[in-house]
Amino acid sequence: MLIPLWLVMTGPVTAANLVSDPLDVPAQALGQPLAAPLISVARAGSVLVGVGLHGLIQRSSDNGSSWQQVPSPVSSDFVQVRFSDARNGWIVGHDSVVLHSRDGGATWAVQMDGRSLLSLLGSVYGQRAEQGDPEAGDLVQEVKRAAASSATPDVLPAPLLDVLFDASGRGFAVGAFGMLLHSEDAGSTWQPWLERADNPRRMHLYGLAEHNGTFYISGEQGVLLRLEPGQQRFEKIDTPYSGTYFGVAAFEHLLLAYGLRGNLFASVDAGQHWQRLETGVDASLVGIVEQGPTLVVVSQGGQLLSVDRHSLNVTALAQARVGEVYAASATEQAGRLVVARFVGAKVIDIARAN
Repeated sequence: MLIPLWLVMTGPVTAANLVSDPLDVPAQALGQPLAAPLISVARAGSVLVGVGLHGLIQRSSDNGSSWQQVPSPVSSDFVQVRFSDARNGWIVGHDSVVLHSRDGGATWAVQMDGRSLLSLLGSVYGQRAEQGDPEAGDLVQEVKRAAASSATPDVLPAPLLDVLFDASGRGFAVGAFGMLLHSEDAGSTWQPWLERADNPRRMHLYGLAEHNGTFYISGEQGVLLRLEPGQQRFEKIDTPYSGTYFGVAAFEHLLLAYGLRGNLFASVDAGQHWQRLETGVDASLVGIVEQGPTLVVVSQGGQLLSVDRHSLNVTALAQARVGEVYAASATEQAGRLVVARFVGAKVIDIARAN
């Protein structure tokens, strides 16, 4: 399956972006108000941060009522933003970009991009291939083919689609064509883990989740993986669904996988057995937001569903008439969500969504 349109959207071709590489050009400053395409949004303590096309980063200090643009060192399209606490956050996107913030999203610096990743992959797998590792030799050839398809010869073109770190600074970044990267130091250094995932067909990897030190990855064609600590490898979890999982969410005694056409599956035994939850929704599911004892599932069409994390009962809450939704996040205010849309962020009062 191809990457969904909302992950690969690009703006109009201009003379400027034909000449300049997005990795070399800071994001353009936009005027107010900021009604620009947002693809992801996340909460960092009392602050909200949204990211989107052409290096757009927005920040809100009033629960989404107003937004201010934050300078970005690159103008690549961003796909995901995540925070591990109120200060430390990461952004990933096209051109294999990883940005890091240490101040709650006020400033951002490049941790990795398609140039450094191409060099890293060539160095790590090239050295192993020279030592006689046949799998590494195959990976060297994969990397060469990917680089050959790039419009910029020294940049790996594949987008990174999600990034996640735990409180200790251990984390992963995942992306198109099975890209999997690991860091033990909050992204200061990275190691490729392509060979450490049960994903031989290099399916796109879309989502990450973590609970109590266990990481999960979701992907296309039913790919759902769990990190096995003893093996330091992501092993496949069998599920009843062979379609795309855009995301996975992990909680105490509950694992949820969600994706295309309203498909939502739950496991209460760490993935050994699964139950399909009837959502009554045809649109793809794009996020799960904690709201006290319940979980709110948000669809691309703006439908809101409540899932009781104990009984697993699903209740339709409302239709948030806000257009197409790409992502959702909690705010500081109970009962209010913020969603990312093509025309900017929008705060939704769950009780008044209709």
